[in-house]
Amino acid sequence: MKPSVTVDIEPTNRCNAKCHFCPRDATPHQGLMTPEIFSKALDRTVELREMAGVALDTDVKISMCGLGEPLLNPKTPSWVRRVRDEGFECVMSSNGAILDERRGNALLEADLRQININVGDEGEDYEDVYKLPFEKTLQNVLRFKEMAGDQCQVNIVLVDYKRDRKHIGRMVKYWQARGLTDFVFFDIMNRGGALFVDEMQFESYPQLAAARAMFEARGENPVCGAPFIFLFVGYDGNYYLCCSDWTKKVPLGSVFDTSFIGVTKAKLEHVTSREPICKTCNWDPLNRLTEELRAVEAGEADPESIPKMVDELIGTSQAVQAMLQKGQALLDAETPNSNRRGPSIPVNVV
Repeated sequence: MKPSVTVDIEPTNRCNAKCHFCPRDATPHQGLMTPEIFSKALDRTVELREMAGVALDTDVKISMCGLGEPLLNPKTPSWVRRVRDEGFECVMSSNGAILDERRGNALLEADLRQININVGDEGEDYEDVYKLPFEKTLQNVLRFKEMAGDQCQVNIVLVDYKRDRKHIGRMVKYWQARGLTDFVFFDIMNRGGALFVDEMQFESYPQLAAARAMFEARGENPVCGAPFIFLFVGYDGNYYLCCSDWTKKVPLGSVFDTSFIGVTKAKLEHVTSREPICKTCNWDPLNRLTEELRAVEAGEADPESIPKMVDELIGTSQAVQAMLQKGQALLDAETPNSNRRGPSIPVNVV
């Protein structure tokens, strides 16, 4: 199987839910992607496929998600259609609360083949966490599953926001009993430090120095692969470091000014220096190893997990850097035309 990268296009970073494990209030600005920006983002993704597909032997996929609820942008179903018409695999994410019959039909007519729906609790607990009406969401999910049949895979997203595996197990059984059998599991993410999590204050832990020493002993300074495997275009047309840049501190240029390849060097500089958000992000390799060392000391993890994690993080970093080296010719071949300044495009900010 070929390696792949996923381009995450953000129809909006607005959301109708107010999940307490989501730092919604930390977004500095919110709005809807305009048709002009989407068209250019799609053009850039086609360009990436043409360049990276040959040079890197890599598949390119598209996710219609970003940091908000995509269905709040009424253009999203038609954009799914355009993504599919360009020959891309396309997945969309949603909380399901406004996935009514009309929107569901529009997505299926657009040939959506996979959707991730985040419903990680039930009843009053769901309403307390998501601040959305549970029965309406439940009926939306069940109806769409029936409508989708074999055309579109419906995945239930379960975020372990309680850090309680038994709760996740109960939710799996809940959905299985209702005919939903495909799941995507996530641990809690601190979104580059935008979400305060008590046990993710990495800079204050002595284990951070121990983790750094382990990498140095191997002669490695591993970089996070997320910014290079999951590429991100914000609703405003800017490339951002990755989906964990919730506060949008690392804009890397507009899709009208440069390409995905054109921002790669800047990305590498940020993840290597860990500034400004990587140093507080729980996806960062140094922080991940720090967290595991703390878990071992607390008796919550097997000591054997440490060398395995070191090998895994270094291996991922080396694979990413090898891919970047193979793509160096693409960086060197960036033409003036690909960097020409585009027109001023209106952004629908609210």
